This record gives sequence, C-alpha cells and structure tokens, in this order.
Amino acid sequence: MSPHAGEILCAQIVPRIRSVVPAAVKPVRAEDVTELIQDTIAHAAALLHRNEVKKKEVTPGSVAYFAVKLTRSGRRSTGSSATDVLHPGTQLAGRARVVSFDEPLGFDEAGDLFTLADVFENEQEDPSVLAARRLDWEICLAGQTRRGRTLLTVVAEGSTFRDVAHLLGLSDSGVQEEKRKVAARV
Repeated sequence: MSPHAGEILCAQIVPRIRSVVPAAVKPVRAEDVTELIQDTIAHAAALLHRNEVKKKEVTPGSVAYFAVKLTRSGRRSTGSSATDVLHPGTQLAGRARVVSFDEPLGFDEAGDLFTLADVFENEQEDPSVLAARRLDWEICLAGQTRRGRTLLTVVAEGSTFRDVAHLLGLSDSGVQEEKRKVAARV
C-alpha cells in the first residue's frame, strides 16, 4: 500500500469505520466492538490495496461501506472458512451451536449420567505439568544439603523417616531436626 493510500485509510476511512461499526455490526460470542473495528479496518486496508494494484479509483466512503458490509456478514480478516464451526458467519446463519461440557448426554451401562466432559476426559497428566514439576523438584533439591537431598529423595520414593534415620545414621530426633532444616530451606 502506498503512503498516499495509507494516509487516506487513517484520515478518512478509519473514522467512518469507528463511528459505524458499533451500531451496524452484531458481535458474535466473545467478540467485542474494538475487535470488530480492527477487523473492519483490516478489510478496508485489503480493499484499498487491491484497488490500488488494479489502478482503480475508489472513494473512502465506498471502501468503508464495503468493509463494514464484509464484517457484518460474518467475514473476518483472519480468513477462516464459513464451514468452520466457530466462524461467526456459521453461527450467525444458525448452522452451528455451542454446547456446554456439563450438558448431560445420556446414561452409561451402570445407569450413571455422563456429560460431554466425561467423553473427552483424559486420565493422563499434561506433559507440560510433568516437566514443570520436574524442574521445581530439581530446583528444590539443588538448594538442599546432602542430607536434605537424601531425606527428600528417600521419602519421595515411599520410604519412612525411620528408613532415612537408618540410611543417614541418625536418631529419630536427628531426622526430625534435619526435616526442620529442609522445611526452612524450602
């Protein structure tokens, strides 16, 4: 887009879009008016650029009009298809609907009610959570003494404090003192 076209866009087209969109375009679901204004400005810039490449003269009013018309019909500058379930045009036409994950779907063999969330439920932990937990564990161990690392590792593996006492050659009260030191460092 040429600097002249950019100046026309900013000085003449954008103010028209800002004044028309809040009243003319209905937001769909989570869209807000500022989002729609930005989307309409992107449409206008694309229209202005295409016409400039074709060497066609257009008025700022017609560019703003057709950009608003595109946004009002459900088209978005991101280029998603109207066959996409979350596309505003699909929702405006009533060809899709949003369903809560808590909506009951029916009953299983045992007679219990199950929901859409139950269908998509995954018992495995998220890999990012596992990686973050591992990093936290490594940082925690790095800040401990040799005895503290041993105490934490042995207890994390499922052993008792008596096993730690035997392993470190400490009494029960010695293990309790080491446990207090570890807690203070954590």
